[in-house]
Amino acid sequence: MTDESAYVRAYARALHRAARITATLPSVQCDLAGVMGALTESVELRRWICRPVIASPVRRANEAHARFAHLVTPMTLRLLLRMAAWNHLHLLPAVTKRFAHTLRKEAGCRTVRLVSAQAPAPATLAAIRQHLGGECAETMDVELHTDPTLLAGMTIQWEDQIFDASLAGRIARLRQSLTTPGRTAATPTTHAVRSPAT
Repeated sequence: MTDESAYVRAYARALHRAARITATLPSVQCDLAGVMGALTESVELRRWICRPVIASPVRRANEAHARFAHLVTPMTLRLLLRMAAWNHLHLLPAVTKRFAHTLRKEAGCRTVRLVSAQAPAPATLAAIRQHLGGECAETMDVELHTDPTLLAGMTIQWEDQIFDASLAGRIARLRQSLTTPGRTAATPTTHAVRSPAT
C-alpha cells in the first residue's frame, strides 16, 4: 500500500461520512462530477492540480478557493481546500473514483475484474454480468483488462474469489498435477484472495 492510496481512501472516506451525516450525498456527487468535467475541459486546470506548489498551505488553499468556490458546495470545497493545503489535489481523480466506488458498494453493487487473452464479445460480457450480478447486473462495474499471456480464456475476480478459466491457468494446473501425483487440477479453479483493506 502506498502513502498516496492511503490518502485517497482517507479523503474519500471523510467526504463520504460528512456528506452522509449532513444528507448532502447527491450534491457532493454532482460537485465531484462538475470538478472532473472542469478538469477534462481545462488543460490549465489539470496542470495546476498536478503541479506541486511550493508555498504556504494557506496560500495553496486560497488559490484552490479562487478556482473551485464557484463550482462546488461548501462541503466539497472544504475537502478541496484541505487537499490543496497538503499539496494533494493531484489525487482528486482517484478520490472521486473511490467516492463513487463507495456509493456503489453502499447500494449493493459490486466490481468485477475480468482479465482475458483478448477483448470479450458483448454477449460474453452480458452473460457474465447476469450470472454474477443478479438484480444488480445492469449497474455492476466490470473492469476489463487484456493479458495475452493467458493464451486463451479469462480470469474473473469477484469479491474475494478468483475464477481461472484461462489456458495458461489450465497448463499451470496440469503441470502441477503432473508433479503432484494423485491430484487432478486441469479444470477451472476458484480460490479465495485477500481483499484490500477499505
